[in-house]
Amino acid sequence: MKHEPQRWQADYERDGYLVVKDCLDGDTLATLRREVEKITAAPDDQPPRLKHFLDFERDYVARNPHYNELTSAQVGNALRNIMELPLFSPAFSDLILYNPLLDVLETIFGTTEFHFHNYKCIIKAPKVSSKFCWHRDLPYLQHSSPNLITAILCLDDMTEQNGATVVLPGTHRIPHEQVKRTDSDIPDKDLPDVPRVTVTCPAGSAVLFHVNIIHGGGANRSENPRRNVIGIWAGPDTYPVTHARYAYQGLTPRSADPARQKQVRLSFPHLFAAQQAAV
Repeated sequence: MKHEPQRWQADYERDGYLVVKDCLDGDTLATLRREVEKITAAPDDQPPRLKHFLDFERDYVARNPHYNELTSAQVGNALRNIMELPLFSPAFSDLILYNPLLDVLETIFGTTEFHFHNYKCIIKAPKVSSKFCWHRDLPYLQHSSPNLITAILCLDDMTEQNGATVVLPGTHRIPHEQVKRTDSDIPDKDLPDVPRVTVTCPAGSAVLFHVNIIHGGGANRSENPRRNVIGIWAGPDTYPVTHARYAYQGLTPRSADPARQKQVRLSFPHLFAAQQAAV
């Protein structure tokens, strides 16, 4: 990954989103793909404690038929969303401490005191996936401030053909109090008159955007999947305002606070084993 903090900051502040190529090294990318494929290969065989976190395309189509010309029967048992990724494999929980992404986050937040919210995997299965509605992320995240970043880690090339994310640059500039709950599903007629940019990038890229930027995406009718691991990260003094909590939520992997550093070491002892042995 090319270290370009000035560009990262400038792109993010101007447009509300940022593309960082080669954020995932080859081994990490291969591991994440392998672990996601273990889940998608036989989702109905997952144990009940984990299957609860799987969102099937067939169920989404039943709830939202206007986002797919296919029926629930036609999309089979394709997955759309895997919540609580860290519970499925250590590969996903260890990703919370992935330094190349943390470098970018620290640059954009401008501090080491940012914290983890959650990880999930969004899947646009080949030929059957639904469209994504136009939306902002903040309404469903429900935090005390909009100082949050959505970080997409691309496990596959993002192309126009496989349903790449489309953003409306600059739409992140909105006062917190003007964000409406209905912004979780914005009709096309209500979109601001600004250019739409299809974010295309190779596998291994990271796409980071402000939780208030309007974005959506087309269906995937290609032969290739589009799988993204998506993390939500929160800046200082930004806290959830609902009862929902997620695995490892609140960890601050770059904090300068000794107590926070100890929390991270105790949460991931295997990642600090060599360091502890040296001490």
